[in-house]
Amino acid sequence: MSFALWFVAMLVCPVVTVWFVVYPRLIRDALWYGWISERLYLYAFPPFFGLASVVSASKVFEAWGIPWPEWLEMWTIGPMGFLMIYGGFAVLGLPVPPFLTPKWVRERRSQDREERRRHRREKKAAARRNEQTS
Repeated sequence: MSFALWFVAMLVCPVVTVWFVVYPRLIRDALWYGWISERLYLYAFPPFFGLASVVSASKVFEAWGIPWPEWLEMWTIGPMGFLMIYGGFAVLGLPVPPFLTPKWVRERRSQDREERRRHRREKKAAARRNEQTS
């Protein structure tokens, strides 16, 4: 990749990372709730763009001839790589700890579970009434 693309990625990726971390926590509801895009937006995109920003910054520093601090790379790539792998598993359906999920998503999921429970109770009650009348 050319220097210009690495430079643009170094400027854009941190902004996108912050966007994907902050925005879902500020909104109250989203159209992407309940779809695969929910897990992508919450768990896969933030670490991917965070890792991309670290890699692009190291490439830009390398092109400029400035030494990139290896300790910074190790302290950022390790956790971002772990979160990226974990985000991939989360996209596939692995349960995610509550502190990684925005409050409105947790509340909405609990409301959805309660709605499903209520629907099952009503369905069972209707089945019992049908059995008793037969």
